[in-house]
Amino acid sequence: MAKSAGFSIRSITKDDKDAWLELWGNEDDSYLTFFKRKLSDKQNNITFERFLDDSVQLWCAVAVAAEDGKLIGFVTYLTHLSTWSHDKYMYLEDLFVSSNQRLSGVGRKLIEYVYHESDCQKCSKIYWFTEMDNHRAQLLYNKVGSFENFIKYSKKYNYQNTSD
Repeated sequence: MAKSAGFSIRSITKDDKDAWLELWGNEDDSYLTFFKRKLSDKQNNITFERFLDDSVQLWCAVAVAAEDGKLIGFVTYLTHLSTWSHDKYMYLEDLFVSSNQRLSGVGRKLIEYVYHESDCQKCSKIYWFTEMDNHRAQLLYNKVGSFENFIKYSKKYNYQNTSD
């Protein structure tokens, strides 16, 4: 567990589910609301369960306020192989800090936690994306990483999981 003034960083546990769901998407001050997204309760539960499943390489760390034990942020990350390296890469997928805790060092410490995990897993690169107009986040990212001049493309599929 990494500790800083006023908060600590640790891996998520099953007991964090309700508090994580509040940060993730059930409240006005949440990650999904910030990005104007909505996911089903089923998908939110699947995502949380993946963090706890040792057979799935998707992890989550949380920032915990020292004062009251409340979750104040989280980061999710995963590893994957690359055609460009014999080592794995780590993808920092989601980073969120409660609005009243921003600019207090929580985001940086969550990223540093992922850096440590990347070292432990012998990854040769960590990368992440942010929206072009997320300038506040970019202020931090420019300090802890380097900008790569790539444009992201994607395509949505209408695949329907029929195992429901």
